[in-house]
Amino acid sequence: MNRIVGSFVVAAVTTITVAAMPASACDNPAAAATVRASIASACPCTSATNHGQYVSCINRQVRQAVASGALPTNCKGAVTRCAARSTCGKKSGFVTCSECQPGTCTNGFCDDGTTACTASSTCPAVVTHCSTKSDAALCTGVVGSGSCCDATCPTTTTTLP
Repeated sequence: MNRIVGSFVVAAVTTITVAAMPASACDNPAAAATVRASIASACPCTSATNHGQYVSCINRQVRQAVASGALPTNCKGAVTRCAARSTCGKKSGFVTCSECQPGTCTNGFCDDGTTACTASSTCPAVVTHCSTKSDAALCTGVVGSGSCCDATCPTTTTTLP
């Protein structure tokens, strides 16, 4: 009995420890973007008729990209998540809905890491959350289509007198 209880405790602690460990983030976003672009021809969003089948197609292509070395293993989830958080293969009327916030300037660069800045007011807005909605009327943010990974915030321009 003690052996069974001891084994259960060890298994429970191991499960809790593994579940609490954060997943490794994609360390090569450029490779993920390149693979996403190449997968688009094998799994076109516009002709997808079923969301689950679309995501399965993406998963097959991701496994091949990892096997060929084109995609680091820790980027599999990032590419698959883009497909899962898309309107591809969903019923007509589905949209992406993005929430945007003003960008911030940190250490001379905007949130995008490439735009130089001296003040946050010069930085472009950034997507802080994106989800899919069954109807554009349900969206309180920026309406789009395709994948949340491609969501952007509208750019604002100031017209000087």
